[in-house]
Amino acid sequence: MTLEEIGKEITSRRKELEITQQDLGEMAEVTTKTISQIENGTGNPSFQTLEKIMEILGMKIIIMLKVENL
Repeated sequence: MTLEEIGKEITSRRKELEITQQDLGEMAEVTTKTISQIENGTGNPSFQTLEKIMEILGMKIIIMLKVENL
């Protein structure tokens, strides 16, 4: 899943819960600009930030590792 796809999922869930970007930013202790960038797929959030936002929104993070032969 790309950051853009993650951002779309976060946006959808945030709107479903009727939470503003400003409110989500305050709850996650990041700026509204950071939330906007994440939702648009243009930000480069830390794993901890994404984890916190997704926890607030009641979402789960599933990590998939791609393994390739050398």
